[in-house]
Amino acid sequence: MNFGEFEKINMNILATADLHLGRQSSNISKGLRESSVAFTLNRIVDYALSENIDAVLLAGDIVDRDNRYYEAVGQLQQAFSRLGKAGIPVVMIAGNHDYDVLPDIVKNREFDHVYLLGEKGNWEAKTIKTKNGDFQAVGWSFLTQHVLDDPLLQLKPKELDLDPNLPALGLLHGDLYDQKSQYAPLDMSGFPASGVQAWVIGHIHKPDLLQAGNPMIFYPGSPQALSSKEPGAHGATLLTLDGRSVKSKRVLLSPVRYDTLHLDVIGIEDKTQFRTRLTERMDDFVQQHFEALEHVSYQIFDVELTGYHPDLNELESWTDLADQLEQQMEPGILVSVRKVTNHAKPAVENLEELAQQPTPPGLLAKLIIDLESGGSSDLLESLISNHREELTRANRSATYRPLNRFGDHEIDNEEGSREMLLRESRKLLSELLSQKEVM
Repeated sequence: MNFGEFEKINMNILATADLHLGRQSSNISKGLRESSVAFTLNRIVDYALSENIDAVLLAGDIVDRDNRYYEAVGQLQQAFSRLGKAGIPVVMIAGNHDYDVLPDIVKNREFDHVYLLGEKGNWEAKTIKTKNGDFQAVGWSFLTQHVLDDPLLQLKPKELDLDPNLPALGLLHGDLYDQKSQYAPLDMSGFPASGVQAWVIGHIHKPDLLQAGNPMIFYPGSPQALSSKEPGAHGATLLTLDGRSVKSKRVLLSPVRYDTLHLDVIGIEDKTQFRTRLTERMDDFVQQHFEALEHVSYQIFDVELTGYHPDLNELESWTDLADQLEQQMEPGILVSVRKVTNHAKPAVENLEELAQQPTPPGLLAKLIIDLESGGSSDLLESLISNHREELTRANRSATYRPLNRFGDHEIDNEEGSREMLLRESRKLLSELLSQKEVM
């Protein structure tokens, strides 16, 4: 291909990462087919076939390490077979979860259309032939589970001998947010300014466009949301190569979505009103996000109560209704609540004035003010220390250890302790004030 032919290139490439085959989305029944990541893998293949995609890119952690010896590998092989029959090549790299699995899949060369780049922990470039022309793929794979150095420091574009007359796309797995990460810490300055038009980065499950061009650098995120720690829309990224330009478009595919819903409790007088307002708020969300929810079957909310209420403990008792709530909403979405967090405040006219009183309500008011303002006191520091000690002990116990994987435990840090103390202080103050009114 000569220089002029570069301008004639037009192809569509589907990019994704972090499927973690073998995992299931939390907070929905494991018996449901949509809970398994294999469901979304099939959606990815279906999309590639129906939209005549030229190639599929997989930027690592395709197979989950904890489940790699079960059904996950077979599911991936089935996907490769379907893509191969349609003449769609697959280019992938290994991440920290599947560094030892992906090489096993490709070593017998059962799939001639599947390419694993950088298998020895070295940068590699390969020309990929597609139905609509050729492009170059550049990639690096994890050789071990932990990589402490930035692999971009090893990247020497001249040694890769890239053809300037062909577009090039890069695949990399690593952490651009934590320079002390043990999973290939990356520095944005390490990406070459020329030679590669776009970089697909795996490891971070949240979609993020870090740089729009010269080159484009982005995390496609996990195509299926796995837990409440992965809120919002999830799917793959469609890359359109048009001459020397690259455009990206998100393709939403996840059947499960997690979001935080804020519910103002001002004016709610009983549990019936509470349920009605919550249901209305969920319905509003579905209507506002109608297009983004087209492929979502299960919408799961973390509800945060806001505003002021005269009796926070009574309000807390109504949240049991939310925990049990499942409701079918258009367009065929089952909406449910994972948990409710009470951030509502006691209805106190002057908290600062109350904090001046040497009474239990006064001490609580002072504690609340310190917590809300980020202040400190001997009492507060003692409470935070005690809470963290107890929380650490609980998180390390055999009973609660399985929850750590999905993040369904309270965060063991000062911020998490302050948040918990603030919620409980508000409830206790509300209770004391209501008792005072009764007396």
